[in-house]
Amino acid sequence: MPVKKNPETGEVTEEPTRFMTESKVPEQETHPRRGSPSRGSDAPTVGEPARGGSSGRASRAAQSAFEAPTQPIDAARPSAKPATQDGRTVLHRPGGRTPTVGPADDAADDAMADPPVGWLVVLEGPGKGRMCKLGYGTNSLGRGENARARLDFGDEQISRENHAALTYDVRGRKFYLQHGGGVNLTYIGDAPVLTPTVLEPMQDILVGGTTLRFVPFCGPDFDWQDLSEE
Repeated sequence: MPVKKNPETGEVTEEPTRFMTESKVPEQETHPRRGSPSRGSDAPTVGEPARGGSSGRASRAAQSAFEAPTQPIDAARPSAKPATQDGRTVLHRPGGRTPTVGPADDAADDAMADPPVGWLVVLEGPGKGRMCKLGYGTNSLGRGENARARLDFGDEQISRENHAALTYDVRGRKFYLQHGGGVNLTYIGDAPVLTPTVLEPMQDILVGGTTLRFVPFCGPDFDWQDLSEE
C-alpha cells in the first residue's frame, strides 16, 4: 500500500491501491448491420452463389438475362414482298381486268399497272418535243408534282395544280377535256373549254403559252381490255 506524507503537518497517511479493472468488452451484436451478414449465418461469402430464397431467384434472373438467346436479324425483319395470291402478284387494271405478272415482278414497276391510253406532245412553247403519258380515268394537267400529266417544262403560265383535266372514259372509249378551275383558261383551237368537251384525235390544246398535240392510243378500235389474258 503506498504511503503519502503531508508536507505541512508531517502526517503520514496510507492510500488504498487502485487496481485497473478490466473494461467490459461489449458483446457481439446479435443483429448485424444492414448490408453485412452476421457470423454463423447461412449467407454466402463473396463469390459463392446464393442458396434458395428470393436472393437465389434474383441471382438466377440476373444470370438468365445475360444468357438469353438473341433473335436472328433476318427473322425479325418484315417481308418487303407485296401481297400475293398463289405466288403471283395480282394487278387490278381499270375496267375490271386483272392481268397477272410473275412472282418476282413488282406491281409498282410493272407498266400494265397503269398502261398508256394516249399522250400529249408539246408542239410549241418551252419543252418542245417533250411528251407526257395519259392513263385510264382522269388525268390532271399542271406543273406541280401532284399533276398526273405533269407539264413542268418552264411555262409559268400553266397552273401548278389542276390547270385542266383530260379524262378517258373506258366504257364509252372517248376522251374529254374540261377546265380545271384555275384562273388561266384552256383552249381547243381558238375556243375556250368551259364545259367537258369531247377530244378528237390529233387536236391541238393550248394551255398557258404551250401548244399540245393530243395523240390517242385507245379508242373505239382498240382498248387494253380487248387483249385476251394468257
